[in-house]
Amino acid sequence: MSTIYNWNVYKVFKNGKRAKTPFHVFEHKDPDNVEEYFKAQIKEKFTEKIRASRLMILRSDLPQVRKVDGGAQEERTRHIKEGRVIRKYLKMEAYKGTSITTGLVLCPQSNWEWQWAVLESGTLRYLKGVSPSFKSHGAACEWMNEEINKL
Repeated sequence: MSTIYNWNVYKVFKNGKRAKTPFHVFEHKDPDNVEEYFKAQIKEKFTEKIRASRLMILRSDLPQVRKVDGGAQEERTRHIKEGRVIRKYLKMEAYKGTSITTGLVLCPQSNWEWQWAVLESGTLRYLKGVSPSFKSHGAACEWMNEEINKL
């Protein structure tokens, strides 16, 4: 006798993230052909708008953990590495009690050239440049890439 499983149907958004809660649940016993069953029997009952959406099917008795968006995770990792490079060139004791962030700036304090700098959080007021000045944005990014590779 085959076990009947519950299957959760989730919408996948344009940014690649899956919805937190399923919008439909159905029963089916064969995990090997659940996709075909879903397309032939279940999906045809949805509205045209939902049929056109990207959908994901997960067995309800298995973990429903959403995967972290790859692009967001890479961006977060990159930001952490940039922070390490900045801290390497900065004496943090001078900024105790001040909420700081870092960024690539083009402003009067950098003589209108691109520079990686320490900024005051909230106001983004320039506090100190920590990289050489660069004529182009690309050159400044290349410098940061080289520094990250040295870590």
